[in-house]
Amino acid sequence: MELSPPGAAEAASPWYTNSFVITGIVLFVLFVLFGIFLGLQRRRRRHVRAGSAQRATEVFSGGSSQPPAVSVQEAGAAAWSRFTLLEELGRGGMGVVWRARDGVLGRQVAIKQLLPPSGAAPGAQEAMRARMLREARAAAQLAHKNAVTVHDVLQDQGSVLIVMELVQAVTLGAMVESEGPLPPARVAAMALDLLDVLTAAHELGIVHRDVKPANVLVQSDGSIKLADFGIARFQGEPTLTEAGAIIGTPAYMAPEQIRGLESSPATDVWGLGATLFYAVEGLPAFGGPSPTAAMAAVLTDPPLPPRRAGEPLGPLLMRLLAKDPADRPLAPRLRAELSELAQIL
Repeated sequence: MELSPPGAAEAASPWYTNSFVITGIVLFVLFVLFGIFLGLQRRRRRHVRAGSAQRATEVFSGGSSQPPAVSVQEAGAAAWSRFTLLEELGRGGMGVVWRARDGVLGRQVAIKQLLPPSGAAPGAQEAMRARMLREARAAAQLAHKNAVTVHDVLQDQGSVLIVMELVQAVTLGAMVESEGPLPPARVAAMALDLLDVLTAAHELGIVHRDVKPANVLVQSDGSIKLADFGIARFQGEPTLTEAGAIIGTPAYMAPEQIRGLESSPATDVWGLGATLFYAVEGLPAFGGPSPTAAMAAVLTDPPLPPRRAGEPLGPLLMRLLAKDPADRPLAPRLRAELSELAQIL
């Protein structure tokens, strides 16, 4: 009888025994790594959703959201030294809006950087800049629950900085786009709040000139604020249109604005009517394939007939959109009509 040498039994073990052990270890390691990967992905998605939700509600004025274009250091002006810019919230024809940390106030704010139109002559730009500063300081005097609060007004080398409260809200335009037209009763209540803040501005001699869905901020509790008094001006002053720049959004500009004529409280009534029309109907009262076509429609065409507003809101909207400013109802008569309408609806 032959005896096997020591270790021969182990050597004779099937080759796949060790293979199974190694495979099991590899699978276990892969399983652990996969679990870690899934956990990281879930955390990343939560972070992205939270960031998106924050950007969607930190709204101040119109424009497309973009990554920050400059930092405080790059701005280089003393006016910027108290701020830490966090992100760009919007950009439009008159400037840029930033979300920033104010080291003096100790809180987050919105900063609107107003810039004169680049096409204007140097002398005209300086005159516009001086008037922007004067008008921004005047807007800071407007204290109303339905107006975005202005904390401070600063002058940069080539621009005016308006430091405002950072409103947690969505724009009326975004709300209608996502949820559809609003009920007439809600639109009537909204109209009263907007008329109140516009009346307060008019009593100070300030005309907003850019009332539109993108400037109506709807907060989570349903209350609203009117934003962007940054292009407002005093009655009787020259318009930027006369200097070669048209201020406003075509479908929401009154005929007299497009013609470069004097703006008045009736101009804001037009913007109010156009905004309310959009809120209740879900589309502008005037439109076209281009800004020029929209302006032509405002000047020459009647507004679209309201189909959802019903009585008596529909006929009132048509009066607010009268071509002649003298034919538009003004406060306090307009407020009395809206109050009665809100009780009926």
